[in-house]
Amino acid sequence: MSRRSRPTWVYVLLTSLLAVLLLVLWLGEDSGNKQASSSQAAHPDVVFEEFGLHDIEPSQPLAKVKKKLQIAPGMQRGIALILDDVGYDLRALRRALAFHLPMAIAILPNAPHAAEAAQLAHEAGYPVMLHMPMEPANAHYRQQMDSSFLRVGMSREEVRRLMAEALDKVPHVEGVNNHMGSGLTALEDPMRWVMEVCSERDLFFIDSRTNKDTVAARIASEGGLRWGERRVFLDDNVDLEMLKKSWRKTRTRLAKDGFVIVIAHPHRETLDFLQQAVTAEDRAAMVPLNSVLFPAVRHGRQQLPSE
Repeated sequence: MSRRSRPTWVYVLLTSLLAVLLLVLWLGEDSGNKQASSSQAAHPDVVFEEFGLHDIEPSQPLAKVKKKLQIAPGMQRGIALILDDVGYDLRALRRALAFHLPMAIAILPNAPHAAEAAQLAHEAGYPVMLHMPMEPANAHYRQQMDSSFLRVGMSREEVRRLMAEALDKVPHVEGVNNHMGSGLTALEDPMRWVMEVCSERDLFFIDSRTNKDTVAARIASEGGLRWGERRVFLDDNVDLEMLKKSWRKTRTRLAKDGFVIVIAHPHRETLDFLQQAVTAEDRAAMVPLNSVLFPAVRHGRQQLPSE
């Protein structure tokens, strides 16, 4: 018995369906690639935040970004620790200083024991920083602002006045970093005014990076300051497992980049962790903050050795 042949239209239909299926698959893959590309273009920190420098145009090749993070002459390899939000609990500060770990002490100007905390740290041989309050983007945190905060919309004169008042309250200051500031650090003019004061007083600046769109580090570099960026928050969560995870991230950053700036706070859980979990190898890798700052360049835009 002869097999009955299928009508031609069946083959045409099957071929058309196959062609449509292949087209849909191809368009879906292409759309995914375009979406990833546009996401990186709209948010360059998705790519560049991984490498630590944010004065890089999104059009620059990734290979150049990697090269730009090389340690500049005079910089050391190591972990640099900043203890933030100091000035409220002197007992916690004394406990931290007794660890004899290299760290900088960042003090809030309106804290009740700001001057005494700065004096204690200075006498113990630790660098003192002004932890300068700056307006956050989050409405909840804006409700916590006091009179010491630099606010969006302030004039140059107001910014300079508040910076001067804060520096008067915290003696022995060698550098500045931002407290909160996710709103203000994304704005160029206020950051330039902050860096003006830092430059006049020969202070370095550390960008705490509370906003992925921060311009603070770039403005500090352009202003000829010694500067750096926070790479790890140790205690966003003081749960022991989260502290361990953050410290592992610190070690990974050190191995990858050669240096890492870590910010911690004088919480009891954090101090317990630093006292118990920092190994002899970790301690040997810890260096003074000043030794991992990018150097000041007084004329023109900073050029790192690999550029």
